[in-house]
Amino acid sequence: MEPFNIHYDLFNGAQVSLRAPDPSTMAVDQLIERLSAAHKQLAWLTLSIEQAHLIDRFTERGFVFHLCQEQQLTLVLRIQANAYAPFAPTHTIGVGGLVFNAAGEVLLVRDRMMRAQGFKLPGGYVDMGEPIQQAAEREVLEETGIRAQFGALVGLIGKYPHQFNKGNLYLVCRLTALSSVIEIQDTGEIEAAVWLPVAEYLADTTSSRFHRHLVASLTGDTGLTPNAFEFDPDPRGTREILLSP
Repeated sequence: MEPFNIHYDLFNGAQVSLRAPDPSTMAVDQLIERLSAAHKQLAWLTLSIEQAHLIDRFTERGFVFHLCQEQQLTLVLRIQANAYAPFAPTHTIGVGGLVFNAAGEVLLVRDRMMRAQGFKLPGGYVDMGEPIQQAAEREVLEETGIRAQFGALVGLIGKYPHQFNKGNLYLVCRLTALSSVIEIQDTGEIEAAVWLPVAEYLADTTSSRFHRHLVASLTGDTGLTPNAFEFDPDPRGTREILLSP
C-alpha cells in the first residue's frame, strides 16, 4: 500500500499526509526522492496527536516544526535549500469592546488578576474561524451580560513580544448596547463590571493608563465599518469580510 497521500499545491509544494499507520524510514526517504525528482520545493506534513510518536522519523530526515495546534502538528521540509516557507502565524488576535449606553457611560470590567483595582475595556482573544465582529459581541456578552452590536473597528494596536515570542494585534471595536442590565456570565474571570461616566473613568488613576487612553482617544471615532462587498466563493469555505471607511 502507498504509505502517503500527496497533493501538489499551486506553489510548487506538496501537502503530505499518512496513509499507512507506520511508514518506514525507507518509505520516508523514497518520498523525499520522489518529490525531489518532481522538482518540488517544499513538503508539508501534518501529523495528528495520535501520530506524535512518528515525529522523530521525519525530523531525522530534515523536516522541521512549522505549525502546532492542539490536535495536530505540521512539519515542513525544504527540498530545495532556498525554498521559501511562509512563516507560521506570528500574532495572536484580541478584541476590546468600546461600548456606550444611552447616558454616554462606558462599559468596563475588572478581572480577577487586577487585584481589586481599576477597570478596563471588556474583551479577549478571537477564536479560530471567528469573525471579528462576532468575537467582540461574544466577549462583551460573556464578561458583562450586555448584548451589544458591532458598529466599527476604531483602533488597532500591535504589541511585540507577547506570549511565546509572538506578537499580538489588539482590535478595538465600537459597539452599540442593546441591553443595559449587567449580569456577568464569566464569573471565573471577571470580578466586576460597571457603567461609568467617561470623565470619571479618565480621572481614575487606579485604572490602566492604556485603556483610559483608548477611551479618551477613540470615543467618537467613526472607524472602519462592515462593507457590503461580496467576495468570490472560496472552495475551502473561507469566510472573508471587508471593513472600510
